[in-house]
Amino acid sequence: MDAFLTALKDMFSASEPLSPVYLACFVLLAALVYFVRREKGGFIAFLLPREIWSHKSIRIDIALLLLNRVLGALGLFARFFAIPVVAAWISGMVPRTLLANVALSPMILALLVFVITDFANYCIHRLHHDNRVLWPLHAVHHSASVLTPLTAYRQHPLSGVVSASITTVIFGVVFGLMVGTFTPDLTIGEIAGANAFVVLANLTVSNFHHSHIWISFGPVLERIFISPAQHQIHHSIEPKHFNRNYGQALALWDWMFGTLYVIREREVVTFGLDDKADAPLMTHRLGPILIDPLIRMVRPR
Repeated sequence: MDAFLTALKDMFSASEPLSPVYLACFVLLAALVYFVRREKGGFIAFLLPREIWSHKSIRIDIALLLLNRVLGALGLFARFFAIPVVAAWISGMVPRTLLANVALSPMILALLVFVITDFANYCIHRLHHDNRVLWPLHAVHHSASVLTPLTAYRQHPLSGVVSASITTVIFGVVFGLMVGTFTPDLTIGEIAGANAFVVLANLTVSNFHHSHIWISFGPVLERIFISPAQHQIHHSIEPKHFNRNYGQALALWDWMFGTLYVIREREVVTFGLDDKADAPLMTHRLGPILIDPLIRMVRPR
């Protein structure tokens, strides 16, 4: 029971977009958009369109959210996700604090960790799209026909294990080198905790990335930051949108590596998957959602 209570508490922590504080900010910012754009109809209908929140796709979002939380509470992911442990081990292997006399302020450290983490997330996200073994797992996330903040949690349970394993290795090594290079006593706690820039993103745009509300930053800022509209483009079934906008918060990596799609005008976007191989996922039934990716991983189509 303690494990389940801890899992429930973690779901509303500072690193989780579903935290009540972040959801409250989402509602307030949505209200601002509603009034500035002078949207027609009532605000509740604008914020919670019936055709979206009654869609059967939502049921899978909720089912996978609960399933992954239960599995997490049972310790399924714990042994695969131990970034601070790996970081501490790597930092201990560094022969000396190479830049021990260089003082990093907590804000600079948080920014450095944020940028490194965002670049690693770009690479991991792109790998899931490019690798034919990993794609069936990630396709579960892209099978959502409508986007809501819950869609961020639409992940195959095995995807959580794979992602946790990859991120533990990458982040553990990189952060361990950072700790060993600067000062071991300062940064392990910082790495393990919530990042100030992640909190800022969650307070502002994170929940809009998976939503029906179109917000574009314009062609200049969208070369630096990923806008909600850009992430919605990433979920599009339109061929011109394929393999674009992998970035989580920063668009710099997409710009650097040629995967950036900048918004020029408001676009009508259809979400989901239209490839024949992905048809079982588009039934929005839990059985095919859980089983079909495993079959495809063994026998890629």
